[in-house]
Amino acid sequence: MRRDKSYLRLVGSSTPQPTIEALGGPKTITVHVDNVLPGQMCEVLHNGMLSLSQRVIVDENATSITITTFNLKQGEYNVSLRLDGRLDCVTEAHTVAVGQQLEVRRSS
Repeated sequence: MRRDKSYLRLVGSSTPQPTIEALGGPKTITVHVDNVLPGQMCEVLHNGMLSLSQRVIVDENATSITITTFNLKQGEYNVSLRLDGRLDCVTEAHTVAVGQQLEVRRSS
């Protein structure tokens, strides 16, 4: 029987589906991921293809991770998560705005 973690992850499909919470900032997006397994590789994507972050490995004894993207241009991004280099994303896309400044109106 193989005992490496990737084989066990593929066979054991009873693990909960990962969930993400994404928050846009002035130049980056911070993504908090829950329901991941130690040793899994996580990567934040735009439109399911363009990498927005480094590939990050989940620490031992951790079930969640926070990933900050590279510096981004102002605009909207469709953020999703890829695990272990799979071609398909494991979460639904979340639309997140980067660099939006609040408009201050002054009354005279």
